Amino acid sequence: MPIKSFRGGARLGAGRKPGGSYGEPTRPIRVPESRVGVVVSYLEACKRQQSTHAPRRGETITFDPVPVAWDTPRITLPVMSHLVPAGFPSPADDHIEGGIDLNEHLILHREATFIIRVSGWSMLNAGIHDGDELIVDRSLDPADGNVVVAIIDGELTVKRLRKTATTVRLLSENPDYPEIIIGAGQELSVWGVVTRVLHKL
Repeated sequence: MPIKSFRGGARLGAGRKPGGSYGEPTRPIRVPESRVGVVVSYLEACKRQQSTHAPRRGETITFDPVPVAWDTPRITLPVMSHLVPAGFPSPADDHIEGGIDLNEHLILHREATFIIRVSGWSMLNAGIHDGDELIVDRSLDPADGNVVVAIIDGELTVKRLRKTATTVRLLSENPDYPEIIIGAGQELSVWGVVTRVLHKL
């Protein structure tokens, strides 16, 4: 069974009649060729989300993906050179080994990276909690073992992808939620690969 990735896509608006399936007037816009696939898949995913009334797989996505800004200033934070069991070293001493910029540290492909918020507990044992924000890279090819944002039968979900030569499964990381086996009549669309979890303590 094929795994469809949303990278790339047809020309925006090709073959569409005025209004299309959106139920309202449409307006032509100019989109950079490299971003057409992102725009098309974003609109399609939003449409699917609007048509989803009741989540059946234990979790939903608050699907208002926020793109990572391209022109953020470089902000370097100090990095301490060793672990401290109790207490915290003073920035004035010699324990600072350098600095990192979180944009470079957390994001591989800025132009293809979005932040989305998850609702639900099905990925608890993967460190993903209700209300956490996920950094999702849409330029990566989904591989076995990745945590992905997937669309199945019009529903958005976050699960761990497991695929072999004959089967494709989406696994929860919580024993209270069953795995999802993709049947022969289903198409799994992977919106993006989760690379980081922003979890508030």
